[in-house]
Amino acid sequence: MGTAVTLSGLSVFVSLMVAALDPGVAPDVMIQESPVPSSRVRLLAVGDINLGRNVGQEILAGNTGFPFEYVADELHSYDLVIGNLECQLSDQQGETQHPLNNLIFTGPPSGAISLRLGGIAAVSTANNHAFDYGVSALRETMKYLNEEQIIFAGTAESEEDLYSPTLFSVNGVTFAFFACTGIMNIEDRIWTRYVAEADSGRLFPALRSVRPVVDIVILSFHGGAEYAAGPSPSTEEFARASVDAGVDLFLGHHPHVPQRIEQRGGSLIVYSLGNFVFRQPFDFWTQRSFALEVVIAKNGADANLHWFHPRPVAAGDQPSFEVSPEDFGRLYERIAGTFYMKEGDLEWFN
Repeated sequence: MGTAVTLSGLSVFVSLMVAALDPGVAPDVMIQESPVPSSRVRLLAVGDINLGRNVGQEILAGNTGFPFEYVADELHSYDLVIGNLECQLSDQQGETQHPLNNLIFTGPPSGAISLRLGGIAAVSTANNHAFDYGVSALRETMKYLNEEQIIFAGTAESEEDLYSPTLFSVNGVTFAFFACTGIMNIEDRIWTRYVAEADSGRLFPALRSVRPVVDIVILSFHGGAEYAAGPSPSTEEFARASVDAGVDLFLGHHPHVPQRIEQRGGSLIVYSLGNFVFRQPFDFWTQRSFALEVVIAKNGADANLHWFHPRPVAAGDQPSFEVSPEDFGRLYERIAGTFYMKEGDLEWFN
């Protein structure tokens, strides 16, 4: 975090492939009318990705494609796929879950290969599991992500770099990517030297500083109450203040269940994307969530969020986009029925 990312070695910006737009069959939302864009990015934001526990054992056994087996082809069709990496990637001599505590886990080093093969281009590394196996494992995580050219934000070797954005470009659209967490699994505040905290006093000046020099600002936020049907007032306040400070796309994580989408001006707030590669079979909503498809249009010097489309997800060790019609209906009622709307801002159509 804090410097531009290079994938090809030819540029300080990342270049990713253009894919054709397929709006699918779900309801779509047009944020605003726009001329035919001179350039376009088709982005997909997904929920929590845990490459530890049983998934980590599959990866260690050589099945690196296991977690994204049923979604990789579709993920590769997008220009940019962003998720929350809800684990470290570290070598723990074959261990992917602590023998005495199932809330401490890690993906293996080759989990970074799994991300690349699965079509995940960018991840947040700022969450409550970012310090599960300590500083050395955090450093390993960043090393392995860099080796596989996975963009990340939210962790850094130096505290001074924590609130500097990761910069990249896709199809001529420039992005600033931030990530932060309001939650950590340890009480020792040493973690704030390496993981970006949801500290508005440090984050918001960085947002305002980069806003004039990039097209799109993305913030991944880890916080709120686990398994809650909706965001807490403090999460709502932080999300809206983040947008007012310059964020175009606010992506929430940690509740492990889907929560509503809110429009604020030309920006989107997704309070929780729920689970993606994460097995929690004890509740319907920990196993059903959505990914958010966003089309970003750029005309000359102007870029905006042009269109968005929630895609239902069956979450688990191997997520899928195949859900039953009944589950489909329940999901859209949950996330779309609570839109914050101003008259004329949003238009639903089939």
